[in-house]
Amino acid sequence: MNNMTKILVLAVAFFLIFSLFLKGGNARPAGFAGAAALPSSATAISEAPPAEGAFVWYLGHCGYAVRTRNHLLIFDYQERRDGQQPKSKPAQPSLSNGWVDPAEIRSLKVGVFVSHSHDDHFDPVIFGWRAAEDPSFHYLVGPRAELKTGGLEIATINSHHSGVPEVAWLVKVDGLVIYHNGDCRPEDAASENDYLRTKTESIDLAFVAPVFEEGQKYTVQNLDLFGKFRVRAAFPMHVQAGGARYLDFQKAMQARLPGLPVHVPMAMGQKFIYEKGKIAN
Repeated sequence: MNNMTKILVLAVAFFLIFSLFLKGGNARPAGFAGAAALPSSATAISEAPPAEGAFVWYLGHCGYAVRTRNHLLIFDYQERRDGQQPKSKPAQPSLSNGWVDPAEIRSLKVGVFVSHSHDDHFDPVIFGWRAAEDPSFHYLVGPRAELKTGGLEIATINSHHSGVPEVAWLVKVDGLVIYHNGDCRPEDAASENDYLRTKTESIDLAFVAPVFEEGQKYTVQNLDLFGKFRVRAAFPMHVQAGGARYLDFQKAMQARLPGLPVHVPMAMGQKFIYEKGKIAN
């Protein structure tokens, strides 16, 4: 059974970790051909993030990339659309314009996270990035699956969405805690957040649904998350860069929870610098 068949049959959230830098440093990722490596001065990843900090890039819709000191984590990447806006691949893809180019990230230890199999969260293009002979594929079915691997500590909470299982991710890496919700909407969100609270009291970067209307389940879930954890930087997802929904979410949440730092991506590839417990740019 090939990897694509596995994801379609199992329809579960999964996590992959692999190095895109093969022995000798000159090999291209398997399935990748024709593109030369970008000069280091032109790459989005040539500069290392600050100690105990991170760089965050918006990759469209629910896609975000987070570079820590020793890892690059990519969440729910797909190349189809940003909100309802179709994506158009640029001549030179880069994190700086919201696209993943395997040549650009080949020297990094990369973790790829897929919350569920819907095509606005999953793209089989990710299987073409791998360069290592034996990358690790971890299917975290749950409920409340946990994994420690390669300097990462991962915990999930679970739900069912439009016929498929899905997860939200809590990841500890390089002294940071990252939460990515995907589309996860548990029946008892408070209980699931209580479970995550046993792992950490604070979240450095939280990627959440941009829902704020009274009575909506995602609103209740968001408020519970923000109430139980010290969230140092929150980012909305699932709509279009600079969209009114993102901006309305920012305004509503900051009015309801003064001091909550909500950061809205205004363009594909927008880069945020996380340093000393806050977004510095």
